[in-house]
Amino acid sequence: MNFIPILLASDINVYSMARAFHEEYKIKSIVLARNTSGIINHSKIIEYREVPKLDETKTFLETVNNLYNELKPLNKKLILIGCADHYVRLIVENKEKLKDKFILPYTDLEVLNKIVLKETFYELCEKNKIDFPKTYVYKKGSSLDFKLDFDFPVILKPSDSVLYFRASFPGQYKVYTINNKEELDATLKKIYEAGYQGNMIIQDKIPGSDNRMYDLHVFTGKDKKVWYMNLGNVLLEEHTPKGLGSNAATITVYNEELMLKIKNLLESIGYEGWADCDLKYDERDNKIKIFEINIRQGRSHYRNTGSGYNVAKFIVDSYIKNEKHDLILVKEPYFWHVIPKKIVLDYVENQEKIALVKKLIKEHKVCHSLFYKNDKSIRRNIYLIIRNLNQFRKYKKYYKKDVN
Repeated sequence: MNFIPILLASDINVYSMARAFHEEYKIKSIVLARNTSGIINHSKIIEYREVPKLDETKTFLETVNNLYNELKPLNKKLILIGCADHYVRLIVENKEKLKDKFILPYTDLEVLNKIVLKETFYELCEKNKIDFPKTYVYKKGSSLDFKLDFDFPVILKPSDSVLYFRASFPGQYKVYTINNKEELDATLKKIYEAGYQGNMIIQDKIPGSDNRMYDLHVFTGKDKKVWYMNLGNVLLEEHTPKGLGSNAATITVYNEELMLKIKNLLESIGYEGWADCDLKYDERDNKIKIFEINIRQGRSHYRNTGSGYNVAKFIVDSYIKNEKHDLILVKEPYFWHVIPKKIVLDYVENQEKIALVKKLIKEHKVCHSLFYKNDKSIRRNIYLIIRNLNQFRKYKKYYKKDVN
């Protein structure tokens, strides 16, 4: 092939993307990350390079420019793909410096910020009539003597997740569930004392367990038109402190009205590339409400490739082949997971969804991101077996049924 994928990070998202490129084009991806992980260790489809300070701008630019010079004699196009929010931001912030050397399947910084900063994003949702939870924006340095027009428990999360995770501290969560005002005040103080400079989002907590959650995968081409949408109903999420909100099992479902509203939002601001939207069904008013749009493919994106819509091919078709594409709204049910199927069957509380999972498994409409027949070795197989066993321990320790 006349291109080489360069992927940033070392998690499930990265492995799933490398797998997509290997399945479609039979090529290895170069993976750059601060440290490795069991997920990519001993993989035959990845060339891994460790860069300890890769998330710092100076190191990032030196690394990718050196890699460009190294690979230049091959006369191949280089596709640079971030598989975590902070790497996408690094690419976009330095787009002018990189665009002549790399294929960058991303929008510009001004457009990106409209999505990344939650308060700006919710303004866009209002304009496009997309429902979202009641929200209060807390700004750094503001008085804690404020009133909410919704009740506890509430959800607390950063407006800018990239800045937030740069301020690492003990007991740091991706998302907090807060039960009273005293707990809210104490958590806000802790976050800002750790050095976070951005706003915090306080939201009405939508009741219900994991299987009320949804995620929507969207690809918007270089032509700024949405090509593809795949809506998943989340069956289970991760429940470890830093894994909260990360999907562990989903089923593809269909909601044309919701999908077209989000299509219109993304096209109205000139978005490009992959996006992943987090949503939840609210039984109190029978509406699906959006939380955020992530500026990258989601960790569950292999459900697209597994069901016949290869995520790497969309990027290549748009950014290398300069093709156009009619809109695809996926309708067919399909089951994706990165945890053992028995955990899904044991912990999902909705019996209708359990029955559908069993049906899809029987029909072979199912995939797992990490088990790839063309990427097997003794050491990798041992890791995957141990990882599966550890999932049982983690769910037993951390999973709590939602009673709100």
